[in-house]
Amino acid sequence: MRNNFNHARAKNSLKTFKRLMTYFKGYRLKFALVIFFAIFSSFANVFGTYCIRLIVDSVIANNDYVELVYWILIVASIYLLGVISTLLYTELMINIAQKIINKIRSQLFSHMQDLPLVHFDRRTHGEIMSYFTNDVDTLNECLNNAIVNIFYTFFSIVGTMVALLLLNVYLALIVYAFIIGMLIFMLINSKICKKYFDKNQQCLSDINGFIEEHIKGIKEEKIFNHQDKNLSDFTKLNENLRKASSKAVFHTQINTPFIVSLGYLNFAISAIVGSLFAISNVISFGVLSSYLVYVRQSSQPFNQFIGYINTILSALAGSERIFEFLDIKSEVDEGNVLFVNVKRHNGHLYLSNKYTGDFGWLIPLKDDKKAYKLKLLKGDIRFNNVTFSYQNNKVVLNDISLYAKPGQKIAFVGSTGAGKTTIINLITRFYEIDEGEILYDGINIKDIKKSSLRKSISMVLQETHLFNDTIYNNIRFSRLSATDKEVEEACIRANANKFIEKLKDGYNTILYDDGSNLSQGQKQLLSIARAMTSKVPVLVLDEATSNIDTRTEKLIDLGLDKLMKGRTVLVIAHRLSTIVDSDAILLLKDGKIIERGSHEELLKLEGYYYNLFSGKIELD
Repeated sequence: MRNNFNHARAKNSLKTFKRLMTYFKGYRLKFALVIFFAIFSSFANVFGTYCIRLIVDSVIANNDYVELVYWILIVASIYLLGVISTLLYTELMINIAQKIINKIRSQLFSHMQDLPLVHFDRRTHGEIMSYFTNDVDTLNECLNNAIVNIFYTFFSIVGTMVALLLLNVYLALIVYAFIIGMLIFMLINSKICKKYFDKNQQCLSDINGFIEEHIKGIKEEKIFNHQDKNLSDFTKLNENLRKASSKAVFHTQINTPFIVSLGYLNFAISAIVGSLFAISNVISFGVLSSYLVYVRQSSQPFNQFIGYINTILSALAGSERIFEFLDIKSEVDEGNVLFVNVKRHNGHLYLSNKYTGDFGWLIPLKDDKKAYKLKLLKGDIRFNNVTFSYQNNKVVLNDISLYAKPGQKIAFVGSTGAGKTTIINLITRFYEIDEGEILYDGINIKDIKKSSLRKSISMVLQETHLFNDTIYNNIRFSRLSATDKEVEEACIRANANKFIEKLKDGYNTILYDDGSNLSQGQKQLLSIARAMTSKVPVLVLDEATSNIDTRTEKLIDLGLDKLMKGRTVLVIAHRLSTIVDSDAILLLKDGKIIERGSHEELLKLEGYYYNLFSGKIELD
């Protein structure tokens, strides 16, 4: 069982390595030059040492100082060329490595944006961040240093072994015996290291996710005095990381003393035997000099080689996690209907490359792929017998049908978990329905390209996210082409201009840490202004006024009345006072619509809504 596991792990590591090598496509010539210069540099060092024999023998045996100077100049030239080669392969490899890392980071970010939301529901943000930090950093270290230097050290070892053989076969066998011992130890220890490097990367991911989550919830932790429990949980994760890291570092660091000890023992035995050979005239003193230098150097490249192997193993552990993330299936989008700007003239629609204030659907014709027709975007939304579940065993929406005609304000009311926000998530195709269909201006939303579908809907969510940028840019996030004047007009309608103008830099104020330098109500006002700036025909307000006081809410409603004119508005609210003017109010319970009607119609029914409005029952 264990052998099968190790075989699978080794097979997976080989597959990961091969996939990593595909990133060198386009840099093959440069990488070939890197390998060439690395081999030449190692050859220069090995050959330079071999020349010591010639220098010593020329002086001792012949007293030929002219030849001595000649060989010194040759050796110096060889070493100089080796230094130049080292500089060249280092510069080339860094250039290749940084381009590959840049490409991988771009792929990670691009892929992350293409993933369905359900993936982010199942993983912490910190865990995803670890792909960009810990895993990419280990790979970066490997590409910058380990891959090229492993060629250098490998050929240094091979060159040294060949040179030893040329000097004396019997003396070479002594060194070979120690090298084989080092190699056996390296292979066994590397397998152990790989196992702990894998575990170390996973523990880092877990602890990053935990820290990120609890930094965001620091206020809640302090309010509910949760510090001791969180510290206990963190200690467990930290202890797991310590154990994995300690074992990984131990098995990595044990290489150096073991190899160095074997190296000293090797040198001692080789020096004694070599000296006896020299005294007995089996070898010359020049051969002995080169031989002892090779013996002394033989353990160093081996030690470096093992270190680079461990760096590669660590990088492979990180690469496996990166590739697993990249292999997650992206969000499926087979839609071909596009959201476009249109202009109207004499009752006809025309495609426009500029913002006109009118929008439409560009619908390809099946008979002719190049032909298309335009349809005005009105904002007619219909659910026909829609069933949906986040998990297969738990239905959230059960066979519901509803409609929102262009220009209507539709409100959704129900307890937490009744399915209000789910309806909005389905309209934007954040999640896919199990059964039924959703039509948008008579078009099945599955036929609309997701990016186009989402461009046509402006949203104000309960949780407002603001970016590290100016207020201007945060508001025009919904429509990048919006002018400063349009942004300011949206802020006036949302009643946000008053507090913005009091800020030192006004609309150019930089927002930090998700708008932490603003109050919760001010952040919500900016979110509403952002939605106003988009000017699309469909507006979604998901608990949009939950963080705003009643007085401000009334002022916002005045602006919203102007904004909502001629637009389809979908409202989710707990405050019933904010939806009494809705064209239709839908009551949801246990995933079904149990009542629908205007405020007056529902009161006459004296049903669920009546009991809510009169205070006889309350929403959960």
